[in-house]
Amino acid sequence: MTKARGARAHGALAAGLGSALVLAAALKGAASLGDARAPAPVAPAACAGAAPCAAPTACAELSPAALRGRRIFHQGALASGEPVEGRLGEGGAALRGKAAACAGCHGRSGDGTAEGGVAAPPLTPEQLFSTDRPDGPYTAETLATAVREGRTPAARELHPVMPRYRLDGAHLADLVAYLRCVGRDGDPGVSPEALRLGAALPLTGRFAAAGAAARDVLAASFDEVNAQGGVFRRRLELVVADSGESLDGARATSRLLDQRVFALVGTVWSGDGGGDAAARLAADEVPLVGPLGSGPPAADPGDGVVFHLQPGLDTLARVAVAHLAGAPAPAGAEALLVIHPADPRGDGFLRGARAEALRRGLPAPVSLSFEPGRFDAAAASAAAARLRPRAVLLAGEGDELSRWLAASRSSAGPPGPPGPRPAVYAPASLMPHDPGSLRLAGAARLLLLHPGPFDEAERLGLLSLSSFLERHRIPARHTAFQASAYAAASVLIEALKRAGAHLTRPGLVAALEGLRAFDPGPGPAITFGRNRRVGAYGASLSRVDPSSANVAPVSAWVEVVP
Repeated sequence: MTKARGARAHGALAAGLGSALVLAAALKGAASLGDARAPAPVAPAACAGAAPCAAPTACAELSPAALRGRRIFHQGALASGEPVEGRLGEGGAALRGKAAACAGCHGRSGDGTAEGGVAAPPLTPEQLFSTDRPDGPYTAETLATAVREGRTPAARELHPVMPRYRLDGAHLADLVAYLRCVGRDGDPGVSPEALRLGAALPLTGRFAAAGAAARDVLAASFDEVNAQGGVFRRRLELVVADSGESLDGARATSRLLDQRVFALVGTVWSGDGGGDAAARLAADEVPLVGPLGSGPPAADPGDGVVFHLQPGLDTLARVAVAHLAGAPAPAGAEALLVIHPADPRGDGFLRGARAEALRRGLPAPVSLSFEPGRFDAAAASAAAARLRPRAVLLAGEGDELSRWLAASRSSAGPPGPPGPRPAVYAPASLMPHDPGSLRLAGAARLLLLHPGPFDEAERLGLLSLSSFLERHRIPARHTAFQASAYAAASVLIEALKRAGAHLTRPGLVAALEGLRAFDPGPGPAITFGRNRRVGAYGASLSRVDPSSANVAPVSAWVEVVP
């Protein structure tokens, strides 16, 4: 594959697309938390009559109270979304939210952990409610005392690293309901034999062919895994909901949740469409891996459940400023002009440019915003001619770049000597494809920002995708959607393997957070984290060759600091 071909292929891809113990969060088990040794295991025993253990089958589908309790246990959040609050011992440090989640120390399955010489004991039903416990079994009343006041049923003080929580009676009842199922709870879509995974894709309307191309790649990816025995002997099943004309996918996602899918992969998504899909994803902790179709996110969404594979628009703007800072500034041209839609993505683009300019000691960029879908290219070009900027950073969702190229060629600046011709940076998703615009792009100082690398690893990733398509007899079409779906499936399958046989949504989120420099095939290497939901922070740059109208790389991968 030549450099130009590799660049064009990647352009198509871009166009579519401390200590745990300090956080200890629950109850004392069979051994004292003050004991530096790990607690001795207690054999499963009959549970106390006052607080019966739930049978495993009773936990396969959690009650509404247990679901609320699970949010407390895993997320440190109440059903209202308010953070759980606690304090380490008497007068110790305050904890809030995820820092106060029980699973932080006692494990996602309540099996207990040991770190730093202090043991966080198991919280499984067999441990908490066993009649063989030295202090006697816990009841709802003694659990409330342990959680709020840090005392066992025998009135012994718990270790200071065990937080004392501010939870009212209703919230405590929810937590107790979940503690009777922790380690046995099942999420929707999970059975011993199968795992149901959903994708909202356009299968009718203008984008039907692209949606079908992504669906075929997802299905073939799961077929390959199933042919090898599945993941922990579970067959991966794909459920697709038609998003129709929409590239948002919110309503189709709600239908998938009604069908009880475990997680979402390669779904068209913007997060700000109609319906309550975004709220349902967050409330039910449903991971969405590798959203398609809506372009890069405006900024890293933090610790949510949507895991983006490509950098956000804020990162693309930062890469543009970083690249610009490495070149000498023409005399009399210092300003940076950011032209962007007045929406969350456009505002993120501006924030990224301003943050990187500040970091590099450059003048603060000037903002010129427009209403989405109402870009006045002539007015914007005239404003740029008056300002005579060093560079223009342009973001949008449609044909803004083509219109800018046409308008800026004929715009005239103020009287006097002509100013320096500014460089223009734009996301590769705005790259025009008509011959006239490509000629203008070749003549302009246009640099396209690609959310992926131009290197040997990327070339091999594209070859891997090509081989995959041939192997499954899938025509190469709408390669942006195909490449994105292939990468999303690769990331999800790897995380499922790491999440273990006892599969829960919080466990899958934790496995995704543990990915470091994972190669998904086409696209950048992926690294997530506890507060990082965008897998790559960087971009590559290309330009349109004026003689051939082909896209050619002009920079290697430019990494920026998250």
